[in-house]
Amino acid sequence: MMSEVQDKSSIEYQKMTWDALKKSINGLVNKVNATNIKNIIPELFSENLIRGRGLFCQSCIKSQMASPGFTDVFTVLVAVVNTKFPEVGGLLLRKIILWLQRAYKRNDKHQLLAAAKFIAHLVNQQVVHELIALELLTILLENPTDDGVEVAVGFVTECGSIFEDLSPKGLNATHHSLQFRFRKPHVTALRLALSNWWCLIFRPALTWLITCVFGCNLKVDHMCSWM
Repeated sequence: MMSEVQDKSSIEYQKMTWDALKKSINGLVNKVNATNIKNIIPELFSENLIRGRGLFCQSCIKSQMASPGFTDVFTVLVAVVNTKFPEVGGLLLRKIILWLQRAYKRNDKHQLLAAAKFIAHLVNQQVVHELIALELLTILLENPTDDGVEVAVGFVTECGSIFEDLSPKGLNATHHSLQFRFRKPHVTALRLALSNWWCLIFRPALTWLITCVFGCNLKVDHMCSWM
């Protein structure tokens, strides 16, 4: 049908190419897994990711929310894209933080868990700066609830190991505050999480640092380049 449209600047042609791009990006993100990711990445780079950056981010978020068990795969995909198109990684982080803020305000634990897990894995891949993780932990534990502590436990379990290398003082401060602020079951759960860290290692071209303080305007603070 696109071949029948002669004027490539027409609205009709642009709509058809947009729909084709959306279908292609969604298809690639939806079928990615640990086995085929090496094949998916070249196909993804053959698409117009600058034009379709919003489509890619939306597809990653929806897929991760539907299948949180594949979060590590989605974040590796994002990390590779971030090395070539850092603006895509920055846009994704903004969208995830906005999603996190909405889930927090609505007290939607399911979505909050998914968003926190996504951020944790992006920290592991060093797409997201570890200070964002510390900020999120501070927010979750500032006025602790059962749900907030559960999210914090899951979050530390996912990305606690990288704190030991990149921000040990920040992690120690969080750890020392436990004995003063939580009931014994909360302390036990968080300490267990602190003792069972794991992460994937990947060095992207750019690490993003964007504030996730709830109630403030979202903005880029600064970016850290990694060699």
